[in-house]
Amino acid sequence: MAYLLLLHQKMSLKRKVNKLTLAQTSIGTRKDRITKRIENVQKCYARKQSKLEAQAKRMTSMTNSIMNNYSMAASQQLQMMPIEYFMKQSHGKVYEEYMQYQENLNKYANGEGGTESQLYKDEYAKYQKFLQGDDYKTAYQQAQSAQMQANQAMAMNKQMVQQYTSTMTTNFNDQVSIWLEAQTQALEDEEQMALAPLNEEDTLIDIEQASNEAQLSYAQSRLESIESALQSQTQEAPKFGA
Repeated sequence: MAYLLLLHQKMSLKRKVNKLTLAQTSIGTRKDRITKRIENVQKCYARKQSKLEAQAKRMTSMTNSIMNNYSMAASQQLQMMPIEYFMKQSHGKVYEEYMQYQENLNKYANGEGGTESQLYKDEYAKYQKFLQGDDYKTAYQQAQSAQMQANQAMAMNKQMVQQYTSTMTTNFNDQVSIWLEAQTQALEDEEQMALAPLNEEDTLIDIEQASNEAQLSYAQSRLESIESALQSQTQEAPKFGA
């Protein structure tokens, strides 16, 4: 009678072990699927984050380029003016005479005999006398003073432009950083909301898997004990005809 009871328990436990083993396989499959879904969501939001960072980089790069171009254009417009410019503005007649000497000297230097020609030497002598004259010296000194003042003003304007572009660039880049931080936080919040039900399901699967594993381990242990008891009773049973 005890033997039959043990045999019945053995068969029942075998069915239970098979059922729990099958369930463990099914739980494992569900675990793999939920893990894959979680990974896919994480990859999706990682791509979105990469796009945000690339967009922020393009925005700062474009702004830096615009400000650099503006600074370069302003610097070109604020080039230091040569002294001849100021001489022309304030002493037009002296400037014209000066330019005429320059033109004549250039023409004679490139003509027959070059700088050794009498034409060149005579013109050069008159040019030197012109440079030593009061009219030219006065015009040159006044032009030099005007040039210094104008160039100082241009230098200050250049510095102001550089400060302006630097400040604008820094301010805009700071705004982009703030924007990126806010967008990143919003994206992280959205990701957490998307992951919440998946993580909850994953946790429940883990609990179910642990419970099923514990039941399977206990059932296998019980089955081994009963099989051992059955084997012991079989060996102790009397053998007829021996």
